Amino acid sequence: MQEPENIPESFKNVQHSLGSYIKQRQEATHIRRVLAAHLESALDPDGQHPLPRPLSLIDASCNIESTPHGVRGLQKEYLRCVRTNITARREYAQTCKAHQVKGQDHACASLGNDTLGDPMEGFLGLVKQQQKHEVLCIIQDYLDVLSQKPTAAPEFLALKEVLKDVESLPQVPPEVLRVSGTQQRSGGVDLKDLVDQLEKSVLRAKLLLKREQRLLAKVKSEHDNPPVNEAGRLQALGTARNELINWIEAELSRAGESSPDEDDVNTITNPEKKGTGCIDGQLATIQQQYSQYTKARQKLVLTVTGRLQHEAQITLDEEPDLAVESLDSRGVDEMSHVVYPYLEELVAVANEQKAIIQLKSHLTINLAKQFKASNQCLERLAHESHLLPAYPMPTGSSHRKGLSLEPSFGDEISKHEKPDSSRRARAWVYASESAANVMKEEILEKLEEGSMAIDETRQTMLELQRLLGDDTEVSRGDKDEDSLTQKETTNSKDIWSIIDGSLGVIQQGDRAVA
Repeated sequence: MQEPENIPESFKNVQHSLGSYIKQRQEATHIRRVLAAHLESALDPDGQHPLPRPLSLIDASCNIESTPHGVRGLQKEYLRCVRTNITARREYAQTCKAHQVKGQDHACASLGNDTLGDPMEGFLGLVKQQQKHEVLCIIQDYLDVLSQKPTAAPEFLALKEVLKDVESLPQVPPEVLRVSGTQQRSGGVDLKDLVDQLEKSVLRAKLLLKREQRLLAKVKSEHDNPPVNEAGRLQALGTARNELINWIEAELSRAGESSPDEDDVNTITNPEKKGTGCIDGQLATIQQQYSQYTKARQKLVLTVTGRLQHEAQITLDEEPDLAVESLDSRGVDEMSHVVYPYLEELVAVANEQKAIIQLKSHLTINLAKQFKASNQCLERLAHESHLLPAYPMPTGSSHRKGLSLEPSFGDEISKHEKPDSSRRARAWVYASESAANVMKEEILEKLEEGSMAIDETRQTMLELQRLLGDDTEVSRGDKDEDSLTQKETTNSKDIWSIIDGSLGVIQQGDRAVA
């Protein structure tokens, strides 16, 4: 059996490792026969007592027609049961074969009938299946739509939303209910039912009475209350206008005098004296303008209300002073037409001032919160840091070189700010710079020590070379020559050069001395 070339190497290795365990069919049967003979020879070496076949391994091919002699009791009963079992198995196999043959014949006949039948029945069946498929597709679409809806929404199961498009059922007429009630009670009269009906009728009469009383009261109120005249309406509008003006002025004065919270103000630097003076002056001017505006408005309202009252209360017996009052009112009216544009400008300016004051308070509060958060962060980092205690910032103020004519913006800010705002940041900067300087100095020191150690090792190497006699001298020619020549002259000047060649003389001298 030749191995194909396209088998992977891993499969080849597995096949080679399992080759010793895979045998052909003839070899396997031969091995089984040999093993069976070996076992039989081991169990029955003489061959006089052959091994009987065990009864637990019976098959339909076994033949147990009669009971052997000498078998009694349970063994005889067991053999009888085995014989009946074998016959039942044979019958079952025969019936199965017959049924299979009949089934094949019926299938062939049905296929022939289908091919020879009417094609209209097949077309109708196909149409029915298509209709069923369409109905199932529609149902599946509705199920998908329902699955996409949020079941947790309150509108999903709300009765109003569900029954929105459904028509309401007609009400049952009361005559039908009464007739049905009388028909039910025709069999016998019940006092409890009569009492309940009377109570219901009384309650219904009371409700109708209350409804009629409300309608009557409404009609009476409409007839009793005559329409309000124009003079009273204008007077009411004037009072409402005055109240509105007073409320606006009170709110503006409160916004001008209001200040941020004490906690936020404590974290913010105090403003400069010049700035506070300017703000106070502006507030004073605004208050003066508002006082003038209120006076003018009051005069305008008085003139309007006076003219209305004057027109409403004209009588035949007028006093001579009415002419003077009318002249004054006319003058005030003319002045109001002149002053009205200025009043509008004052209102616009007041609104702008109010917006500026609100913006200022908002900015101060936000700045205070930011300062507070930054201070907390710096405090936490200072507690957790090991760098600040090692390199503390000096307390003395930084000295300037030369005379400073005008203070810088940073100096002005540092004067007004609290010591915990920017000094902590400066401490971090100073600590980082000092740590960097110290690290640089240490690196330079280590470099110097390394260079000194290199020089020392170089000296020791030269001394060792000198002791070992490896003393080289390199002579180089002048630079003006065309080519550079190197000449190495080696002179053996080690400690052994002294006694080299005269060792025999030293030995002879030693013997002579001895």
